[in-house]
Amino acid sequence: MTGLARFFLIGGPLVLVLLTAVAGYAYSQIRYLGLPIPDALALFTVVLPIITGISMQGIYGLIQRASKTEPFQLTLPLVAVLGFQLFYETVVGTLALTYIVPPTSLLCGLDDMWARLYVANNGRAVKRIQDTFDCCGLRTIKDRAYPFGHQAASQCANLFERTGSCLGPLRKSEQTQAGLLLMVAILVFVVKVMSVVFLLTNPTMSHARTSRAFKRITNRSDDDEEDSRATMRRLIEESASTEPYRDNPEESADVNRTESVAPRVQPSALLEGHNEWRDEEGQERNS
Repeated sequence: MTGLARFFLIGGPLVLVLLTAVAGYAYSQIRYLGLPIPDALALFTVVLPIITGISMQGIYGLIQRASKTEPFQLTLPLVAVLGFQLFYETVVGTLALTYIVPPTSLLCGLDDMWARLYVANNGRAVKRIQDTFDCCGLRTIKDRAYPFGHQAASQCANLFERTGSCLGPLRKSEQTQAGLLLMVAILVFVVKVMSVVFLLTNPTMSHARTSRAFKRITNRSDDDEEDSRATMRRLIEESASTEPYRDNPEESADVNRTESVAPRVQPSALLEGHNEWRDEEGQERNS
């Protein structure tokens, strides 16, 4: 097994496992910080490398079995699976991209998220965000900062000695997690394409297909030679049953000419004269 083959057969699954871990980390951050990225999108991204790994193992098995019988061809079910995965990856990448650019479009989602937490009096979630990024409030340090209630909004900055708001770090974190999801989708697509191309152009598979083609040609030549020999034996047997074999071709030709011309019996002149004498003697006796 060559180094390239070993990389694709061993390194490919490891890359997919690593991508699964990256997507899992992004999903955990989205859940932990309550970012306005759908959980379903993150979960679909986590599952994407797993589905790709399973499908690639199935494709490898199909190609390996086909290499033992006949040249591998892309069948309709296989094309459908690859097409579904391409659609899957495109949807994940497109949705992840909407949470990256443009940055100004992310403000509404973050503001809605913070407003829901504030209205629900979910001080634990707000405190978790402020402690993670060492900030207070959303747009400013006075904007719905924790602790809630009728206390002064600037108490967060005074208590924890913080001077920055949470909008910038939150937006950056949202872009980072969405970027990780997009990166996973792109790398999964690249790994899948490279794996399929490698499996279809694998020298071992190509050698097996060439060997099968050579064997088919050799077997066909052997069959043709055997048919020629059988035809020759049949002609020899037919010739032997109708004509005896002779070493001298001229002798055989003379015999054929002799056998083809039937002998003709000619009456001799002596017999003709004897018959005439007998006819005359018979006439004299009658007279």
